[in-house]
Amino acid sequence: MQTRVLIGIFSFFTCVILYVLIRNYSQAIHSYSTPNVEPYQLGKAESNATIEIPNEISWLNQLSAKDGVSYLYPASELRVKLLFENNLKKDETEIFRVSVGIIDDYQFFCINQVLSANNIDYSYYKVGESIWLVVATDNEKYLRSVLEELKHYEIQYSLSKS
Repeated sequence: MQTRVLIGIFSFFTCVILYVLIRNYSQAIHSYSTPNVEPYQLGKAESNATIEIPNEISWLNQLSAKDGVSYLYPASELRVKLLFENNLKKDETEIFRVSVGIIDDYQFFCINQVLSANNIDYSYYKVGESIWLVVATDNEKYLRSVLEELKHYEIQYSLSKS
């Protein structure tokens, strides 16, 4: 019962407030008058008026008479390096294929660790169940010595040049 009375009182006050706001708004709208607006008219040129053309030489003389400024605007810096044929470094990297056969996860981990520890660039792919490594190096003897470390982990390999 009390809830219904409170809702009724709230509704009554809401209606009174809305009535007062709408009444004041309508009175305010009628108190303003719309301004009188006329279309814009372009000025008419006189028939005897002369157009003065500035002397082009005068501004050029003024510009050349100015002293130089003591500052410089920032500019992008560009560096160009020319590579001539005799300056080019010859790339002597050779590509080798290494077959390691069928290996388990631990042996694969060992191969990754050995080659990474010796800074040798490599990738691998799988043909059937056999794993093949593609190794890029410029020293075949160094590669063979690194691959000899794989024998400690019981990994057999065969090396061929691509």
